[in-house]
Amino acid sequence: MTTSALPDPTPDPVSFDTFMAQAWDAHAGQPEVVAARLASPGTHLATTPAQLGRLAGLLHHIHGTHLGAWDAGTQALQALLAHPQCTGQAQAEILRALATLALCRGDAPEGPPQSLTDRIRVTAMAAAHLAERDTPRAMALWQDALGQCHALQPGAGDPCHRALAVTGNNLASTLEEKAMRTPAERQLMIEAAQAARLHWEQAGTWLEVERAEYRLARTWLKAGDASQARRHAQACQAIVQAQAAPALEHFFASEALALCAQAAGDGPGLAEARALVERAFAGLAESDRAWCRPILEGLAA
Repeated sequence: MTTSALPDPTPDPVSFDTFMAQAWDAHAGQPEVVAARLASPGTHLATTPAQLGRLAGLLHHIHGTHLGAWDAGTQALQALLAHPQCTGQAQAEILRALATLALCRGDAPEGPPQSLTDRIRVTAMAAAHLAERDTPRAMALWQDALGQCHALQPGAGDPCHRALAVTGNNLASTLEEKAMRTPAERQLMIEAAQAARLHWEQAGTWLEVERAEYRLARTWLKAGDASQARRHAQACQAIVQAQAAPALEHFFASEALALCAQAAGDGPGLAEARALVERAFAGLAESDRAWCRPILEGLAA
């Protein structure tokens, strides 16, 4: 992950897309620096509502997920409401972000009444922001979002499905990375991964469903249940084989099988899965081999 500084739009201007790509690359390592640069001079590079919406989305992500800075995030997003491109979807993106941060603070969202779909999206995003900071509240908000979705019964194209799928994946992934989890965190991790799989069925393609099965395999491994993990790793493998998926998908499906065999103490199964990983690695593009090689070496060790 790079932590290089963001480009300075002056005196040698960069395009908005270049600026945002480098902001995403640097944001995890330098969240405060990137947030400041997005606010200024980044906002001057946004010349369409779509660009402003993308900028607002990253500002929200940094303040919510990385910094947990509800007040600072609110101030930064409120400033965007005065931007000349703050219309249509950009304005809607900013208002959802403001409502999410308000919910994180424990306040009622301000502004115009939200649609049921937006309420679900806002509640789910707030749960993700609070996952590591206040797990009981995150669990309550996550279950609230799922309950609202169940009551609404939205169609397959409703954006709340994608929001719940993305949030569920992120919640599970975040909790998997913890060295130790409380029973509540373990439960939230599992429920989030299961919900992600369910809602990708409505919002995604075979690729997202396959990756959700991979996530479930990793989640159950972290939860200490190798048998459940293996079931999802096998489902992941079955999807990539049925879809003639690219080598990168085969690589991670096989990795999941190898990790499950390792956790279960299944030596022959580990050797077989490791051979599949090596075969998939041979078919990767050189750019993918660079970051997949440590995974391969870890399995070999």
